Amino acid sequence: MSPGVDLDSIGGVIESALPSWLPRQRWYGGGRPIRAAHVEELTAIDQGEPLVAVCVVSIEHDDGSSVRCNLPIAIAQSGGVRPSDPGAVLAEENDRLLFDALADARTAAPLWRILAAGEVVQMGSGQLSPGGGGLDPSRTDISPLVREQSNTSLVVGGDHLLKVMRRVVYEPSVELEMSRALADAGFEHIAPVQAWLHHRRVGEPHGALLALAQAYLHNGTEGWTLALTSLRDLYADAEEQYPGADAAQRAQAVEEAGGSFTAEAARLGDITAQMHLALAGATGDDLAARPITPALLGDWADEITAELDGLISSGGEAVSGLEDHREPLMARITAIRTLERAGLAIRIHGDYHLGQVMRTDSGWTVIDFEGEPRRSVEHRRRRHSPLRDVAGMLRSFDYAATVALNERISPGDPLWTHLAAHGRSWALANREAFWATYVERTVGSELLPDAGAAITLRRAFEIQKAVYEVAYEIAHRPGWVAVPLAFLLEATP
Repeated sequence: MSPGVDLDSIGGVIESALPSWLPRQRWYGGGRPIRAAHVEELTAIDQGEPLVAVCVVSIEHDDGSSVRCNLPIAIAQSGGVRPSDPGAVLAEENDRLLFDALADARTAAPLWRILAAGEVVQMGSGQLSPGGGGLDPSRTDISPLVREQSNTSLVVGGDHLLKVMRRVVYEPSVELEMSRALADAGFEHIAPVQAWLHHRRVGEPHGALLALAQAYLHNGTEGWTLALTSLRDLYADAEEQYPGADAAQRAQAVEEAGGSFTAEAARLGDITAQMHLALAGATGDDLAARPITPALLGDWADEITAELDGLISSGGEAVSGLEDHREPLMARITAIRTLERAGLAIRIHGDYHLGQVMRTDSGWTVIDFEGEPRRSVEHRRRRHSPLRDVAGMLRSFDYAATVALNERISPGDPLWTHLAAHGRSWALANREAFWATYVERTVGSELLPDAGAAITLRRAFEIQKAVYEVAYEIAHRPGWVAVPLAFLLEATP
């Protein structure tokens, strides 16, 4: 071990620093004041300079909730290695600098080495247990991939994506389970998982997935980024060329904009259908499809109702006016209770939107199969209607149109109404392209109910997704609450 490093005392420094440091980390999500932090595991995996240690911490919030986090720690001598991002530094005292080891290539390398080499490491409370492997453990050309997400991703040598899970959950990994199931089913639009690393803790029935390696998608661009580019071109053209445009002219503008997105939306509908058909054919007790029963429809209606009412009662001023719209929203939710032959319940992506698909030279790739981060692992592993994923993507088109508009002008601008109409035309065109292709691709399967029932079910899931989005924005990005809230306030029976 590096001279003078006492990990017991370092644990105390970490515990003192985390309540103020964690809420500033994008991957943590913030939103709830931290009451206390406890280091549950702190074991050195590289005893050089800097020393690098695996660190698992439990966090208690003032509201009584708690989470565990994976926080690899680098302990350097002051004046030595320092991360380029000052926000990665937890503490600096007694000639020691403590920082997030993933913030620097030199200190992220030991974690890669263990995963790539398939190296078992004994820990204070169990062991690091690798799977897969066959990768080059000597790679040190590691760089962070800046994405807004609840994990941390690093690019290794331009060939691999090292995804480090920040939430520590001693349950089956939805990400690993889904990725391997889709690969087994022959679905090609994913980045294959190459290796993974669990923390297997004494007394826990399941290991917690700490990291996995996947093939890196060269020249990949998020669907969200491409959609915003399309909308920026559209809004720029609309300002100059389409003053006072009617609906037909707006539709024409959407198709003629420099970055028209509708062809890509249709391709997304196709690969989404392929993904769901592959999952519908999965086997095994945890994966095999089941017919959607009346009881399951009732459970979903109850769940969506509870989430809507919970938002109304706890959202405060942020959701002012939502209670007045409860009746039309409930009409859409209640309508699913009486559907007949509602299709199949399958394992789904669970958090499907434009930020979860990447466009490369070879087409679209679906990423990040963990599901909605605010939901339990048990909920994310349930079977759902595939229309829940569809609803998420359709909501994402609406989201993109509004976010790009807010980026360009303020609501008080005289052009707001004019450009907003173009944005709605863009969202409608892309929603229709996605939906039409998705339905066409699934014809002849048992995946969906008939057309009318499919629309009814999809609408209910769009409400559920918007409710989830409002709650998420209240907790993490209050300035964005109006984006999903507008969808709920516009709902009609």
